[in-house]
Amino acid sequence: MMVEIIRRLIIGGITLGVIAGNSDNILQFYDETVAMSRQIATAGDMRTISLMLDYHYLKKGRLPTGRNFDKWLEDNFKENTLKTVMTDHWGNPMTYRISKNKKQYVLVSSGPDGIFDNDDDLKRSGP
Repeated sequence: MMVEIIRRLIIGGITLGVIAGNSDNILQFYDETVAMSRQIATAGDMRTISLMLDYHYLKKGRLPTGRNFDKWLEDNFKENTLKTVMTDHWGNPMTYRISKNKKQYVLVSSGPDGIFDNDDDLKRSGP
């Protein structure tokens, strides 16, 4: 019994030593995992909105206009208490841009830096 307790304490101590010795690496891994998760979740949200916009276009022959887009979102998506559909996972609002002929759209997230029109933006267009 006492030997088992000592063995577990030694294993625990070694584990804590490894963790403490690699804390920078562990924090970096955590930050990278969170960043990638935010990007994947935002891309997934954009894909879902895009699929619904494509379906709307196929069904009605037109896309919701910029003025009607918020109402269209409300009608087609159940909002949750965590965030609105058009907010990316960095907490920034996404934009919906529609072409002049109202037959194409672009959804844009400003990405992790929150600044539009640079290399880290996420974009989805259609149909």
